[in-house]
Amino acid sequence: MAKSIRYEDRNPEPLIPPEQRVKTFREYTLGYSVSLALDEAQRCLLCKDADKRCIKGCPVGVDVPGFIKKLREGDLLGAYKKIVETDPFPSVCGRICPQERQCEGSCILYYDTVRDKRNKGLPVAIGALEKFVGDFVRISGIGLEEERAEPTGYRVAVVGAGPAGLACAYDLARWGHKVHLFEALPKAGGVMTYGIPRSRLPREILDWEIERLKNLGVEFFFGQVVGRTVKLRELLERYHAVFLGVGAGRGSLGIEGDQLKGVYSAIEVLTRVGLMGADGFPQRGTPVDLGKRTAIIGGGFTAVDCAITALRLGVETHVVYRRTRETSSARQEEWDHIKEEGALIHWLTQPVRILGDEKGRVRALECVKMTLGEPDRSGRPRPVPLEGSEHLIECDSVIFAIGQKANPIAYEDLQELQVTEWGTVKVDDEFRTSVRGLFAGGDVVSGGDTVVRALAEGRKAAKSIHKFLIEEVRL
Repeated sequence: MAKSIRYEDRNPEPLIPPEQRVKTFREYTLGYSVSLALDEAQRCLLCKDADKRCIKGCPVGVDVPGFIKKLREGDLLGAYKKIVETDPFPSVCGRICPQERQCEGSCILYYDTVRDKRNKGLPVAIGALEKFVGDFVRISGIGLEEERAEPTGYRVAVVGAGPAGLACAYDLARWGHKVHLFEALPKAGGVMTYGIPRSRLPREILDWEIERLKNLGVEFFFGQVVGRTVKLRELLERYHAVFLGVGAGRGSLGIEGDQLKGVYSAIEVLTRVGLMGADGFPQRGTPVDLGKRTAIIGGGFTAVDCAITALRLGVETHVVYRRTRETSSARQEEWDHIKEEGALIHWLTQPVRILGDEKGRVRALECVKMTLGEPDRSGRPRPVPLEGSEHLIECDSVIFAIGQKANPIAYEDLQELQVTEWGTVKVDDEFRTSVRGLFAGGDVVSGGDTVVRALAEGRKAAKSIHKFLIEEVRL
């Protein structure tokens, strides 16, 4: 007798209650137990056409039914190895990927691609299962011997230890190339370290992943601001190839009043807390003063991360977004989480200007309500201001969680390097730039996207670099 499909009984991940989690930066999504993971894995239909569904929906192409089948068989190490064939960091991606718009959004239990409509049920919790497998291998201490080819003699410099750079370094090191990774900050991880709160991504996970790269022979050089302490042209002369993965860490503000005291870019707030421990001030030397009330402008992951951070600092938190929840880029469950924790979310609200007091400090954010009009170039309905809807949100600080741009410091000395009108680096389908031997990927190319897409581009660039070394460079 054929097994009936179970639609509604998806196993939710246990959460710390909101009134407790808002008081701490410890991880609040506790993850599956063994029994929950095995039960959830049984929901997967192991679709034979998964390459058109969940695998296709994953930017790095994880063999979802392949690793879940291993998990169901009790072979967790085999499940891990199946994942890292395409995703080098399962514990990371399982936590922070927008699965609902990627692998899970393509799950047949959720979306019927034949009838082009949603089914009545919930998708398999692919992200939670990937996280479970990654955590099991990390915590259990299983001896994981990663294969590495014989040394090739080729040297590659990777600029930027964010997700794109780490993924690129991982593959190049496995293929036997000598990899030196240059990072401006004192720790590796890029946005995963300084941008994502510890309550979503504990730092010990990143530390473990970095050790994996070191064990593969990757050498890290911290405090190296390429373009200042060392020139990119110099790296091109010293190495056989260079990968540029510096991200898009430069904040972009741009409304009246953004020069007032108490106005921050998201990167500044998240870096002060995530990297410099501002939540421990004055015991730690770096403060971040958001006052009693803050207004966060934006509707993506960065805005949610700023809200998570502000709430844990004890600040009344307003999130202001000119579109709707459905058109936002953050995960739906994360909007639920910060609302449970007390965030006040203002949908269809457009900031107009920031007002200050006589001392030059922020006192309010002037806004106007919006309605949805005709679709714009992105296909989303264009927000249109409602006449007479001007109003104030009183606040002591404003955080801009929008408009991150590539920082050209690393490559401004290469006049021959082609860039776009937005300042991002131009690459071809193989992530080659206009400069021979220089490759690029991640946010410095895309202008800002998800961690998993940066990982995907880092790995694709690594393949192109490997091909370039073998076919075009002679030792």
